[in-house]
Amino acid sequence: MKAIRLSGFGGPSALEAVDVPPPQHGPDQMLVRVFGCGVCGHDLLNRGGHFPHTPLPCVMGHEVAGEVVETGPLITKFRAGDRVAMIQRIGCGTCTACRNGQENICTTGPGFYGEQISGGYGEYVVASEMNTVHLPDEIPDDVAPVLSCAIGTGYHALRRAALPIGSTVLITGASGGVGIHAVQLAALAGLEVIAVTSSPDKADDLRANGADHVVIGGHAGGFHAQVRDITDGIGVDCVLEVAGTPTFPSSVRTLRPGGRMVIVGNVDPGNWPFNPALSILKELEFIGSAHATLNDLRKVVRIVAQGKVSPRIGRVMPVSQAAEAHRAMEAKEITGRVVLMHDHAMAA
Repeated sequence: MKAIRLSGFGGPSALEAVDVPPPQHGPDQMLVRVFGCGVCGHDLLNRGGHFPHTPLPCVMGHEVAGEVVETGPLITKFRAGDRVAMIQRIGCGTCTACRNGQENICTTGPGFYGEQISGGYGEYVVASEMNTVHLPDEIPDDVAPVLSCAIGTGYHALRRAALPIGSTVLITGASGGVGIHAVQLAALAGLEVIAVTSSPDKADDLRANGADHVVIGGHAGGFHAQVRDITDGIGVDCVLEVAGTPTFPSSVRTLRPGGRMVIVGNVDPGNWPFNPALSILKELEFIGSAHATLNDLRKVVRIVAQGKVSPRIGRVMPVSQAAEAHRAMEAKEITGRVVLMHDHAMAA
């Protein structure tokens, strides 16, 4: 199969076009021909060597959708010709996490696309019934790849936040792929949304996607004073921390006493300075949030098919231009998600 492979950690030029054998599916798996694959900030970090457990060379890409072409004998819910989307990880199905519907944090299954498993920058991937859902006709091929990560990650984070209607939520990295959809989802859930972006020219777009207030971050002194003014000095009920290192110090200071932070991402891996006295005195909660579960993805597919959330595809490019997609994302040229489409899907 044709694929874009990461041969060594480094810049965008580390991505190379190659021909490699397609992955082999087991009896409880299926072979999926990939329509396209979303490009996530996680991909940029992986390419840069921040996930050293990734075996090299590897075929990257974890936001995957496609069409089933072969099924193993133990597959009962899917057949060749089905259009499908997958969550990023294939779980084992038997560990405590999987039995509790938390297959997104399984550590004993085949693993994560683009790392332990050959990913969507290749023409084929394997999938299982434990990470795959059917796609309705209402969702086109070039939109389907963003459902699991770009939308599903924010959906999962908001579910973890467990906020009542009318609560105030601050979302950092709001103009990125996860952030822009989290803004839409939070507005759909009846929350008051404060969006933080480092790009002033994206403020109007964020308001159009459901933000009640837009705060420009990245300037000296942070943004917590602006948020305090917006909330009449009270602070926000919750922060979805999507950006991480650049925004965390101000994000913590925006929380009201008894508030909670759901930590979703970190664009610059490393430790954050934090004084625990702040969480003790204000009884703050910090909640980690990984990617969508299989049930989360089912819900995301439904609300997108119903038109309740509009996927933001910033750019559709051929897979052969993966390096350019990475460069454009690093330069923050794109609002929403880049989707890399394989040649057969672009020609369809």
